[in-house]
Amino acid sequence: MTTAFIGLGSNLGDGRQTLQLAWHKLGETEGITIEDLSAPYLSAPVGMDSDNWFTNAVGRLQSELPPLELLEALLRVEADFGRRRGQGLPGYQDRTLDLDLLYFGSEILREKRLILPHPHLGERLFALKPLAELAPSWCDPLDGQRIAYKLLRLEKMMLSGDIPPQDISRSTWS
Repeated sequence: MTTAFIGLGSNLGDGRQTLQLAWHKLGETEGITIEDLSAPYLSAPVGMDSDNWFTNAVGRLQSELPPLELLEALLRVEADFGRRRGQGLPGYQDRTLDLDLLYFGSEILREKRLILPHPHLGERLFALKPLAELAPSWCDPLDGQRIAYKLLRLEKMMLSGDIPPQDISRSTWS
């Protein structure tokens, strides 16, 4: 079994409900045992133009599946919730559900379909905040930095104006 962290996001429909249902659906997949799900966070879109804010969370699970098979399981759950990928549209689009494999143990992978650790994790407050809630001491296998440090560094870069601020607020599941 390998510990994996999954980023969950939705900006169409009832995001909280979608994320909870998708998380439990993922737990019904053979070879996957779900463990913890962070609080939901409401965040402004990053890297895309949309009027729809996101509901984001991070989940920790145990996987008997290798990384590419786990990715396929994530894509199947996304499709079950109406996510349509590869429609030739440029950039990021609004979505009912987005599931991203952030970490798969200490695996470092550079494949066409999957890059581990997730290549944009250090730039995204909507992923780092909920990840730090679950695993502040988790060490990134690329640079050895703890998640809590990555979060602090990103927040300092936003405060100093080195990168644009990202609007986010912690919410509750109820």
